[in-house]
Amino acid sequence: MSEKLSGYSENLKQAKQMSDVATANFLVEQIAAKRHVGDMFRTACRELRARFPHRDDPENQWTEKRLKAWRYNESQIVKHFQMVELFETAEALRKAREEHEEYRAKTARLRQMVELQSSARNRDLAEG
Repeated sequence: MSEKLSGYSENLKQAKQMSDVATANFLVEQIAAKRHVGDMFRTACRELRARFPHRDDPENQWTEKRLKAWRYNESQIVKHFQMVELFETAEALRKAREEHEEYRAKTARLRQMVELQSSARNRDLAEG
């Protein structure tokens, strides 16, 4: 599991020192991309429900109430499958965000290259 944790900041590497609830809260923040607290719960819950609907097991479905209970220390219980689903979702979204950032950087470089070629072509036309 320590190899999987290497994709995150030092906070997650220190998860051994964190409680399960603190680790779960950190992963919820990673899933929701650190939005406003209310938006964070809605976003994280929507993402978790989409990935892990648990339609046959309503007791284990993802709810905002469960996420809020961890956040506000109303519950100290994080089941193993919940931690695994939180981690997998956070990891998948981290990779997707990295890929999107690479795509944006690549398109910015292409746009800059096209602008340089266009300005060079316009300069040649103006001179010639």
